[in-house]
This record gives sequence, structure tokens and C-alpha cells, in this order.
Amino acid sequence: MEPHPLTLEQLTQEVRDVALQVHAAQERLEDRDFIAAVHAAVENMGRRFKDLLSVLPPPEQIVAERALGRRVADVRRLASLLPRIPAGLVVSTPDRQVSGASTIGERRITGVSWVHDRQAPSAGLRVGGEVESWCGKCGEMKTHNIIAMVGTDPKQVLCKVCGSRHTYRSGPARKRAAEEVIAATSNRTQAPDREAARKAEIMRALGEEVAGAATVRVFNPKERYKAGEIISHPDYGRGKVENVLRASLLVRFPRSGLKPLSLV
Repeated sequence: MEPHPLTLEQLTQEVRDVALQVHAAQERLEDRDFIAAVHAAVENMGRRFKDLLSVLPPPEQIVAERALGRRVADVRRLASLLPRIPAGLVVSTPDRQVSGASTIGERRITGVSWVHDRQAPSAGLRVGGEVESWCGKCGEMKTHNIIAMVGTDPKQVLCKVCGSRHTYRSGPARKRAAEEVIAATSNRTQAPDREAARKAEIMRALGEEVAGAATVRVFNPKERYKAGEIISHPDYGRGKVENVLRASLLVRFPRSGLKPLSLV
């Protein structure tokens, strides 16, 4: 057991952050390091929850179980659907190491870090927060959600306008030398273009589906939903329920992409 178990508030935030990482991992199944790190984060989360329960008096244990027990179970269940990566296939480096807290209140997983008080060490950036980044698909600076961080810097972001996921960029990418462009174009352009077109078509079809839906439920965290339903969220607009767990929903929105919504 850790010398100083997290408080209920800190652990609640950790569960939310780990849930976000699990949802992100569902769309990054080819990234072995990220998948392995997410599994480690889920295991650490479960251990920390047990540590917290072990130091609480019985009445407070009941409160903690009611507040977090189902959410922890849901995150574990969702993570169990991710592929398991053999330990020998994951390469650890100083900045890509699964470990305990490196500073008070801060934890890291492979290339991803966050702090329990929701404050990054310097600029206030955090996984799940917003940052301005250059979007190549939109062709200009747009607001993005941070999906992963390396240290205190954004690594992967999700455009809130077009829904594309890409590496964080503070400005337009530098132009390559002409010969590099020719070589890269011949080998790499066609497949990414097809994939981008496929994703764009999926999002376009989703946009048409939710816009033309005859039955749309206004999202209420106290109500229950089923996969396939169209909901209306005050922040994200209309979206389609993809997965239903006991304490959360996984909803895909045409503009902001896949979002976990907590239930009470």
C-alpha cells in the first residue's frame, strides 16, 4: 500500500482521467506502448482504490464504494477489451515509463501525464483540456482537446471542429525539401488520404443521421440510455450512443468525436 493513499477527490479525478485514456486507446490499437501504459494505469487505479478503502472507516468506505465502485469496475471492464501487450514488446525510456507519482499529486503513464488537482506544472495544460493547435485538415489554428501529453507538453490532440486526431502543432508544419516531398508522397500519401476520406465520410454520415433524427433525447446523467439512441448534449450538441456502461456512456459526436459521459 502506498504511504499516503489518495483522497476520494483525487481518486475521483484519476478515475476520470484513466477512463479518458481507455477511450483514447480504443482508437489507437496499433500503438503498443500506449495500450500497455493504459493497462498499467488501470491496474494502478484499482490498487489505489483498494488502498483508499483500506484506510477509511466503515461508514466512509460505503460512501467511497457508492461514489467510485461502479466507475472503477466500468473502466476495468472497458480496458479488458483492449489487447494485452506482452511485457517484452514494450520498450521503456525515461519519459515513457509507467511508475508511481513523480511529484506530489502527479502520475505518469507511457508518454502521458496528468496531475490530480487538474493543474499542469506550468501552462495549466492537461489531458482532456483544451489547447490551440494548427489543424492541417482545417488549414488554420483551431481549438483542440488534448488526448495525450509528454511531460508538460501536448502530444496528441483532437480537433473540435473537424474531429481529426493528430500531433499537436503550434503552427503550420515547415515545408520539406522538394525531393523529400516527392519521396514521401509516392509512398505515404495514398493510404492516409483514403483513411482520412473514410473517416470524413463516417463523420458526414453521422452528422446527417443525428441532424435528421426524429427522436432526440436531451442528455440527463440521471437517466438511462441504450446503444443507438440519439442524444442532445449542452456542450457537444447531438450525438449517437455507441456503448453503455453502468456509470457512463460512450457517445460519438459529429464535431467533437468520441466522448465519455458520466452517469449518476
